[in-house]
Amino acid sequence: MKILVSNPSLQYTRNTVKALLSGGHEVVYATAYWYQPNRLFEKICATLFTPFNYKLLRYTDSNIPATSMRTSFLGTFLHFINKMLPLSVEQKSFWEDQIHDKWVSKLIIQLKPELVIGYEKSCYRSFHSAEAIGAIKWLDLSQVHPGFIKQLRNKYEFFQSITGSENLFNQISEVKKNEYEVADTIFCLSDFAANALIDTGIPTKKIIVNSLGFSPQLFFPCKNKSKKNIDSLKIIYAGIITKRKGVDLLLDVCSSFSENEIQLTLIGPSGDAINNVKLLTHKKNIQYIPFVTQSELAIEFRNADLFVFPSYLDSWAAVVPEAMACGLPVIVTDNTGAAQLVTPKNGMIIPAGNKAALQNAIQFFLDHPEERIQMGINASISVSNYSWNKYEKELLSHV
Repeated sequence: MKILVSNPSLQYTRNTVKALLSGGHEVVYATAYWYQPNRLFEKICATLFTPFNYKLLRYTDSNIPATSMRTSFLGTFLHFINKMLPLSVEQKSFWEDQIHDKWVSKLIIQLKPELVIGYEKSCYRSFHSAEAIGAIKWLDLSQVHPGFIKQLRNKYEFFQSITGSENLFNQISEVKKNEYEVADTIFCLSDFAANALIDTGIPTKKIIVNSLGFSPQLFFPCKNKSKKNIDSLKIIYAGIITKRKGVDLLLDVCSSFSENEIQLTLIGPSGDAINNVKLLTHKKNIQYIPFVTQSELAIEFRNADLFVFPSYLDSWAAVVPEAMACGLPVIVTDNTGAAQLVTPKNGMIIPAGNKAALQNAIQFFLDHPEERIQMGINASISVSNYSWNKYEKELLSHV
């Protein structure tokens, strides 16, 4: 089958593309930027801006042939220029999405694929082009229904700043709802995301849940978890340092414990909660690491005792099964899609935004080191089937 996969950013879409290629399909991957070492832009960056060039190297995958790739100069240009503009992340992203959608809609007419897989808020025009040539339309939904996000905007003031002005939010919501309507099938990352759609009246038969996986070659537990230092707790968080993921709440709670009780490591790029981190980095028990590779992240997980992800909204959160695969019990919120992996035997699910619940959960793991270790063992066993191989098989079964 000839398939066009569209996503202006990379996200997990490269795994989608690799799965389809492994199934013997002819795949075109349309994205804003893809690293090409022999191109002039990359040569200049390699010579003059070495640190920046290292970041560009993340936009590639040796398992995806160059013949499958399609990029547009305008999309690439905007992708990098946008980073320097004094606009909200949501506004920049929406502009990129709309320009990408317009380009891909023309590409579809030119290439005539049989199946088009579009990424949310960047495929409404593309789906209309697909409809015009009789192609099947799949929506790759990485978020939840905007109706659920609107509830969070009304409940938490900071959610308004990270999801844009009222006008922008309504614009984006309208595009998303139009995509839901025209798509033949909507792929969600979790039961949580699927239920948010079903609650608004979208037919269940139109929705398929296919959760993201992890690489077992990288994320695996220690053979013998140390039982030393049972009077202290090494907590780790991985993800963008943002209020949406509850980082400010986590810092607030951890500050209530003594430095001898709690060690907290935060890993991820800076976001709107970075100032909260900076105010506490003078404390010896709080460490911030802006970036690590996937293999380095796995090592950090294995050196920790507990993974905490107090997010206000995540349709999946791939770091949760990655941490569990490394033998960590977890604390997640009920607004996190990967909470469907968590049971009383391998972690705890707490209400989003509930400081007391987060503090009590951390206190439990501090007070019960033996149970903590056993729950970590249970965690690695319970997610053993959630590899990328499972994701790929599920995707191919529907093709």
